[in-house]
Amino acid sequence: MKGSISEFELGVLRTRMLDAARSKARRGELRLSVPFGYVWHREAGLGLDPDLRLQEVIRLIFRRFGELGSARQVLLSMKADQIHFPRPSDEGRMTGFVWLPIRYRNVISVLKNPFYAGVYVYGKSEKRTAIVDGRARRSYGHGKPVGTWEVFIKEHHEGYVSWDEYERNQKQLALNAYGRVDGVKSGRGGRALLAGIMTCRRCGRRLTVTYTGNPQSRPVYRCDKPNLMMGLPRCMTFGGPRVDAAVARELLRSVEPLAIEAAFEAERMHRERQDDQRQILDLELQQARYEANLAERRYAACDPDNRLIAAQLEKNWEIALRRVRDLEAIVSHRVV
Repeated sequence: MKGSISEFELGVLRTRMLDAARSKARRGELRLSVPFGYVWHREAGLGLDPDLRLQEVIRLIFRRFGELGSARQVLLSMKADQIHFPRPSDEGRMTGFVWLPIRYRNVISVLKNPFYAGVYVYGKSEKRTAIVDGRARRSYGHGKPVGTWEVFIKEHHEGYVSWDEYERNQKQLALNAYGRVDGVKSGRGGRALLAGIMTCRRCGRRLTVTYTGNPQSRPVYRCDKPNLMMGLPRCMTFGGPRVDAAVARELLRSVEPLAIEAAFEAERMHRERQDDQRQILDLELQQARYEANLAERRYAACDPDNRLIAAQLEKNWEIALRRVRDLEAIVSHRVV
């Protein structure tokens, strides 16, 4: 009897705690775990991380996506520029970080997180219960549509982008998802000009591209789905070179009056990219110099007779100095 009462009391306490957390979240005061680029301040609440290098990297991701329109292309361009992204070094406690080469999940997590648009959200996922082998099985982390989030507060804190830009980014990411109906698909390599763009007028399915010849360099457009899935005859098959050439001629004829403006715009974008890269390198060099000075102070404060500690501190100092020299060489090379 006492055990049943205690279990009931625990359930009541748990329910009250969850209700209190939801009530606090509705006011935007529940201190959730926030993404990189934000910190909870004791007095001011949620604000930007004071690390300028981190701020610039996050803003650069959004700028590159606005220019390139693809998360993977953003990754490749930032990889080419040797840009790093922080990663927790303390098993998820988010108190210490190391800067490592950026990965795809870093880019996509920044682009998809509404916190970067200045929106406070709570209850984005839900748990589901299903009967498996006669037993109830719960699974967690199932995402919910935007309109069904429990708490949604716009302009709650300073954002890296506006909400309108965030929505445009989500639409572009949805269009880039290969294999889904509707929307223009990105090309998957090859020489075909219209890969992922044309659809079959008879069945409405997207045309696929195959390559023939020796070497296989001649594109052929075909509607294969009815044949592959239902054994029906192909809707159409036609060679690609003549179609691609005709479309290319019309495209060049249409953009010819804007060629000079396009060249100036390309030059401007190239300069902006170089400026962004230079600013990231300057901030990274400043941080490396600070870490080298910190390592030097730690080594100077150590008892020289305690060789077990002094040797490791000296090694850390040498590594920090080597990092500074490498970055200075990269910066000087880029300036030249």
